[in-house]
Amino acid sequence: MIFEFLNFAIICLTVFFVTLIFSFYRSTKYKIFDNRNFSKKLYQNLYIGNSETIAIKTLIRYLGILSLVIAISGIKTGVTVKPVERKGVDIVFCVDVSLSMDSEDIKPSRIDKVKFELSKIIDNLEGDRIGVVVFSGSNFLYLPLTMDYDASKLFIKSIDTSMISSRGTDIPNAIKTSIEAFDDEDDQQKMIFLFTDGEDHSNMLIDDISYLINEKIDLHVIGVGSSKGSLIPIKDKQNSFLKNKSGELVLSKLNLNFLREISTFSNGKLLRISKSEPISNNIIDIIKKGEDSLISSFEFSDYEHKFQYPLAVAIFLLMISYFISTGKRTK
Repeated sequence: MIFEFLNFAIICLTVFFVTLIFSFYRSTKYKIFDNRNFSKKLYQNLYIGNSETIAIKTLIRYLGILSLVIAISGIKTGVTVKPVERKGVDIVFCVDVSLSMDSEDIKPSRIDKVKFELSKIIDNLEGDRIGVVVFSGSNFLYLPLTMDYDASKLFIKSIDTSMISSRGTDIPNAIKTSIEAFDDEDDQQKMIFLFTDGEDHSNMLIDDISYLINEKIDLHVIGVGSSKGSLIPIKDKQNSFLKNKSGELVLSKLNLNFLREISTFSNGKLLRISKSEPISNNIIDIIKKGEDSLISSFEFSDYEHKFQYPLAVAIFLLMISYFISTGKRTK
């Protein structure tokens, strides 16, 4: 049980009790019809009725006002379940957080550009559930499917290349985790957007990725980086770059051929994040087309309003108090 307008009801209740106390004090302190001013016989001749009836009428009136205050509080109780139509897409953003994503051939860096584009995409979503998987040498579901877009932007803002200790880029297992994030029993349109530079170092073959993708899921691949490549800066050291075991500088390039091959496994598209044009508009268009393809329904739970019951009691008691006669003047 909850009260939707509890603060306003408390104010009304306070005013009611203050008025009640003041009325009681005034009636006891300033008695007009008492033995000092009128004789008992004269008082009885003034009205046909008795004081008990007046007391009952007053009590019923106060109970009616109290019931009205309870109705004003907006009392809600229990849970009602009702069908609600939802038109949208289930989306998983699969984000590469390997060290190569720190390369600055896409300004300010590959990973920062991805985070910026994701935030713009979320700002244009409505009715879609989104989840996030992050990966490098290993992966995990960073954000389960949700429609809380504000929370999603906070999660995306916290994505960093240091969040997974294992190095490398295991794209097949990341795609597998993204697929597992979906609800198998849900017929909603499902989309995976893979953000990566394509430098895959896993032992899984390209055929293993094709085996994971089914006809219910669209895999869209977004290449992040340039074909010329860039050195990988070390965050903790200024003007220092990553080297391999032989002591040579590591040049990270966009593996476009590998990404193009992945994008052919489903109805997905291959897109590239460039230095000038934003990729978010293209992704939003893809999502909007998916929204038009399916309308699903689900059940939504909410509290049931109960204010009408104390309101009915209040009206009934106030009407009763109005019709109770306390006496009438004699001629």
